[in-house]
Amino acid sequence: MGRVLVRRLVAAFVMVLALSLSACGGSGGSSSSGSTNGGGSKSSSLVARVSDAKVERQGSNYVTSAKITVGGVPGKKLTLEWGLVDALLGNESQDEIVLHRYVLTSQPKTDIQTVKIPVSRATSPLLVHYVLYNTDGAYLASDDTPDFGSGG
Repeated sequence: MGRVLVRRLVAAFVMVLALSLSACGGSGGSSSSGSTNGGGSKSSSLVARVSDAKVERQGSNYVTSAKITVGGVPGKKLTLEWGLVDALLGNESQDEIVLHRYVLTSQPKTDIQTVKIPVSRATSPLLVHYVLYNTDGAYLASDDTPDFGSGG
């Protein structure tokens, strides 16, 4: 419970800080900005984006997915993790699990990552939290699926 809450608070703080810097004309830039350098063939900005998290029921499973876009700094390593969250209480029902490890290239690449949750496990409204971390464990980007399961 505490780990997800702390990470969400840190993520909110980073977003507020990035917004305040951009409003003040600051150039500190966040690695989670997802920007690249104006369409040129070379990019020196880290691209780390998690978007379009969704869920659909397929037979006896809920299949969740998220679009992951990473790149811009060749050789840099990022980790994508996921966690199952009780949507009513906001607490994580298990520790975050490593879903994929990325080694970046200069050109951003996008893929779709999925997690299956058995329908029988969703006895209360749940959501899946997808999150990208830097090698030092620093938060970069995240997205949550809509609520699913009983009452969701």
